[in-house]
Amino acid sequence: MNEITIRSQDEFDALPAKFGEYTRIFIEATATVVVARKIENSSVEARENSSVEAWENSSVVARGNSSVVARENSSVVARENSSVVARGNSSVEAWENSSVEAWGNSSVEAWGNSSVEAWGNVGVHLLSDSSTVALFMFAVCWQIAKGKIERKSKTATIIKPKPGNWFDENGVELKGKTIVLYKRVSAAFKTQEGTRNETFWAVGSTVEHASWNPTEKECGEGKFHACSRPFFCDEFRSIAGDRYVAIEVAVKDTHAWRNPSYPHKIAFRAGKVLHEVNRFGKKI
Repeated sequence: MNEITIRSQDEFDALPAKFGEYTRIFIEATATVVVARKIENSSVEARENSSVEAWENSSVVARGNSSVVARENSSVVARENSSVVARGNSSVEAWENSSVEAWGNSSVEAWGNSSVEAWGNVGVHLLSDSSTVALFMFAVCWQIAKGKIERKSKTATIIKPKPGNWFDENGVELKGKTIVLYKRVSAAFKTQEGTRNETFWAVGSTVEHASWNPTEKECGEGKFHACSRPFFCDEFRSIAGDRYVAIEVAVKDTHAWRNPSYPHKIAFRAGKVLHEVNRFGKKI
């Protein structure tokens, strides 16, 4: 993996449209840097006291005390003490002590101790007991966790969904006692390459975890991970040449978490690799 630090608008504009190697781009600028494009095979992070404007289909992770203005279809993950103003159809994940002011048709996920002000037609998913949400105008909040919600307008709405199960929520069809899940793997059908957890997902093989322990934590060791759709796996791998595989798994060998950080991901103990698929699940 390659890393690049950007300190000015000229340096960002000089970046290529695509990297041959997965690259993390760090923005550390005192002046505002406008991120108006998504660079293939890369991720963009705003660090410390930088100021960023995210436009169109760009994606930014904000850390430290950074400030981001997200417009149109931008996507932002706000961490630590970051501040985000989301406009248009922007999407924001708010973590830790981040602060978000969302306008228009923006979508926000509130985690940690984050604080959200939702205006216009904004939709908020409250996913932490420590988060606070203020609803103005026609904003809507889905109260998945306890948290604190204030209706600042009579036209604002709070929805308290009834608990469901992972399969129904993800539209996963049950075929008897098994389901089909998906993983993104390397060109050589491997994951966790070069580590003690390296796993070979050969088509036709049955892969079984040697140390099944899914309940301790959502991420990390003790289980295999899969997604309800192949494209959801893009959140966890982004390496040139990667493939997607379909895996048949017994329902009894799965484990889903309550209020997960990654709602489209599930743990499984063992499964049979059926075939390669494209990112929409069609057999190749």
